[in-house]
Amino acid sequence: MRISYKYIGRYKEIAGVLIKYGFGYVVEKLNKDLVASKIITKSPKGDVRVMTTGQRIRCVFEELGPTYIKIGQILSTRKDLFDDDIISELSKLRDDVIPIDNKVAMKILEDELACNIDDVFEYIGSKPIAAASIGQVYDARFLDGKEVVVKIQRPEIESTIKADIIILKRLAENLNYFKNEWNIDVKEMISELEVQLLRELDYKFEAINGIKLKKIFKNSKDVFIPEIYNDYTTEKILIMEKVKGICLSDIDNYEISNAEKKRIVDIGVRSFFRQVMTCGFFHADPHPGNIFIVDEDSGVSKLAFIDFGMIGIVDEKTLKYLNQLIIASTNKNIDKIIRILTDMNAMPIESNNEILRRDLLYLIHYYYDIPFDKLSIAEILNEFFRFMRSHNITLPSQLVLLGKTVITLEGTSRGLYKNFSVEMIAKSYMKYYKEDKMNVRRNIERLRIDMDEYYYDMVSVPNQIKNILGILEKNNLKMNIGEMKSPKLEENIKNFTTQVSMSIMLAACIVGSSLIMSSDNIKWSRMIKYVSILGFIISFIIGITLVFLILKNNYHKNGK
Repeated sequence: MRISYKYIGRYKEIAGVLIKYGFGYVVEKLNKDLVASKIITKSPKGDVRVMTTGQRIRCVFEELGPTYIKIGQILSTRKDLFDDDIISELSKLRDDVIPIDNKVAMKILEDELACNIDDVFEYIGSKPIAAASIGQVYDARFLDGKEVVVKIQRPEIESTIKADIIILKRLAENLNYFKNEWNIDVKEMISELEVQLLRELDYKFEAINGIKLKKIFKNSKDVFIPEIYNDYTTEKILIMEKVKGICLSDIDNYEISNAEKKRIVDIGVRSFFRQVMTCGFFHADPHPGNIFIVDEDSGVSKLAFIDFGMIGIVDEKTLKYLNQLIIASTNKNIDKIIRILTDMNAMPIESNNEILRRDLLYLIHYYYDIPFDKLSIAEILNEFFRFMRSHNITLPSQLVLLGKTVITLEGTSRGLYKNFSVEMIAKSYMKYYKEDKMNVRRNIERLRIDMDEYYYDMVSVPNQIKNILGILEKNNLKMNIGEMKSPKLEENIKNFTTQVSMSIMLAACIVGSSLIMSSDNIKWSRMIKYVSILGFIISFIIGITLVFLILKNNYHKNGK
């Protein structure tokens, strides 16, 4: 391994901590020179010997400092990579750090605002209300009386994290054996960590996330998203409206009825599926410390979310795959599940489909007939992630994060309302799934996108065939291209693409007209009614023309 002497002290510290907690074999893989030198020669002693692997990994991250604590927190979401023992320990990692000096923090704030603090704030706390590895938070009040919280990034944390990332990248060069033994691509994992860490260093990303969630729940009667003051937000400071209410982590200190708790849980579950199914954009860390119950003037409480640093995104295609997987699992259709996983490029190149089918069948049948009140989403998903690891199945990271978020949501819900049931999640999912399927605007948009893709494929197919023939000819294969009657081939392709194009147009007109006809808006507008009728007329004309072309082509073919 190529060591940068600029960071030699940090290399020695990492090697020392690894060996201290029984990971000397990792150090050997990294660089024999580190072991040969007199950096560390001691074996783990005392309590370390009775620790689990997960506990020892957590201790390594804690001792190595802020960068590694943050990395451990991110890795705690990767249930597709690590066993439950490791995940549960990594989930315990908390940002328990000493706050930076208040004068230093205020100097950073003034530099970022490019003005005196008194020109913006009437009041700002003398001590932080929270301190984390990347930043710390202060209470404040604008000159107009609005109460806010100010997040200030720790000095030099960016250079520290970037230096640690450089070291990790170089260490990863000698950790390829993890890919063979644990099916973990360390280089790829570190690249993902780098992207996420650098985004967390830029508070403007968190501001954008908060603004987008605010827009999603703009007119909601149940969910409150605090305002982000974007004019004052920079890479190193974030100013947000202060949320006044009961934090769910302190809920035991207040008297709240079971009916109200059930209502709050129901709001949380419904809001989550609205984010995922409708917007493809969701708050990915709904633990009790990030959720508040706030009272409104109307007397009805709302659910408020804070901390928008961890956000999940699910694109339309991946969401479609997810829905298909859930439906196929409900129908016990093993072959369809395998087909979907293959279409997602989740299956390994070498896989034993018979063993896969057997294990998948067992997994589905084990949970299929269990009553809702006995089911646990966490247990099902954890078993599913174990199944993936055992068969080297790699799902998109966005789905893995979605699964972790559902587990967190269930844990938060059960902590608030003891009678929480998976049925509440299932009902919310089906509600938004049906709404999505019946949404005329989204279906028309999907149809338009599909038509664009089909059209592109049809236009490109003749060119691709021509290129293939050219390659075959250049490679001097034993094939006489001239005898293939290329003009005839091109004519057949042209006829074929024409028929396929007209078939797609026919289907589009019929589906579009049917969706418009079934819309409630047709009752209020004659124009919409006429458009749907026109669509059916065009469909009829295209259908007759298509039948004529097919009969004509068959006649010429049979005549010759």
